[in-house]
Amino acid sequence: METQPELAHHEPLSSVQAVSPKQHSPRVSAPAPPAMPIFGWRGNALRFFRNPIRFMADLRDAYGPVACLVQGKNPTLFFQPSSDRGRTFFGFGAEHNRQILTEVDDFQTRRPRGPKTWAFDQLSNNILTMNGEKHTQQRLLLMPAFTREHLNSYHNDIIEITEKMLQQWRPGDRRDMLTEMNRLTLEISSKTLFGLEPTADSWLLASKIRQMVDILFSPLAMIPIDLPGTPYRKLRVNLEDTAKSLQAEIERKRALGIIGDDFLSMMIAARDEDSGRLTDDELVSQSFIMFFAGHDTTSCALTWTLFLLAMHPEATAELLDELDEHLGGQPPTYQQTYTLPVLDRVIKESLRVLSPGVIFPRFATCDTHLGNFEVPAGSEVIFSPYTTHHDPAIYHQPNRFQPERWLSLKPSPYEYLPFGAGARKCLGAGLGTIQLKVIIAMIVQRYRLRMIAGTKINPHVNVVLSPKHGLPMVIHPQDREFAHSRANVGGFIHRMVDLEQATTP
Repeated sequence: METQPELAHHEPLSSVQAVSPKQHSPRVSAPAPPAMPIFGWRGNALRFFRNPIRFMADLRDAYGPVACLVQGKNPTLFFQPSSDRGRTFFGFGAEHNRQILTEVDDFQTRRPRGPKTWAFDQLSNNILTMNGEKHTQQRLLLMPAFTREHLNSYHNDIIEITEKMLQQWRPGDRRDMLTEMNRLTLEISSKTLFGLEPTADSWLLASKIRQMVDILFSPLAMIPIDLPGTPYRKLRVNLEDTAKSLQAEIERKRALGIIGDDFLSMMIAARDEDSGRLTDDELVSQSFIMFFAGHDTTSCALTWTLFLLAMHPEATAELLDELDEHLGGQPPTYQQTYTLPVLDRVIKESLRVLSPGVIFPRFATCDTHLGNFEVPAGSEVIFSPYTTHHDPAIYHQPNRFQPERWLSLKPSPYEYLPFGAGARKCLGAGLGTIQLKVIIAMIVQRYRLRMIAGTKINPHVNVVLSPKHGLPMVIHPQDREFAHSRANVGGFIHRMVDLEQATTP
């Protein structure tokens, strides 16, 4: 199978002589690759942003469980600069995940780089960027919208919106599943988070949010050129439009008497005994991050699950056997989303093999350490659920899609963390999981999706992992011809998933 040699013109990290850390010392400098000629640290940064998965895998192989972006100092890649001592560190493995996620005073979140505008200040001050008591207080106010009891109220909306999509599909259609899942989760998020039916305005809002995130978490955020046509100008305008749109929706709900059981209605009515209600600025910022997380992350997870099922006929056959036996062509009830073991294993394994979460940065608030390595204050420290999920020390044959491994596998919270772990675990994990299970169950019972030979599948990583150029598939009635769903595909996907091991039932 053909693969696409991205970054082949650069010297691979693994060809650079590795530095052996002094394991006996609690304060040694972390190893790092040299800066690139001419480009310096920026060359390493561009290699990282171009393909974080390749960069981190090569970095770990060459330098071990803790490494830096480059030898010497570098400005932080994601956060506003705050120190001339900072470096970018990578911590790999469960123990470093545990340290980063539990030592929350030393490793905090921060606002990403962005324009100095009121809209950026408002939208970036959300639960993902808050720390300490403020984070705890906001989390307590948001939690009731995601209790198991309240998730039940979203269940029928998920089924109704998914059914509408499936009725529009026709045998023989060629559709980009990333686009289809984006549209589907946009409608679900609009309804469950805001109580809205999809409109041209909501499509435009989602598009602006996606463009904003693409720029914020890319090298473009480091080029603050505010001229017409530049990414930075587009970012600034989109930030302002998004903040105004969310504020308008809050005012509309108030005018209607705050009716509904959607997330925003609950947040407008929410009250904490000590701190009172959420302010309008807090409502806007929390709605923004919940909309992005609920929409983009779930759509990517759905897309990758459909790909993995198409490429693994035996797993799809076992899943459909279970669905036929227990559902008989119907969507799963809310209770059944918790009682279908094969479906549960498929979703867990998909979230492991192609985890939407690839890179999460933290900010070192003081001189501290990561494992045996010193971390100066002002540094950023990156951990990666994706890289953890592909660690052979944790998972046997980690690049294989094997749902059956979950029959006996019981990883710790820091070995398996598709929704994060600890005090900052994703509030929407339950809602996202229910969406994945309901939607996959409904699609697999109705249709067989076939891959198209020659499709190039390369990663696009910007907070979440998606196929760079979409995922075209052909729709067939569910005829159980699973062996015909596979196709020879190309691209970097072959370094991410061992597709040669997929078997035919």
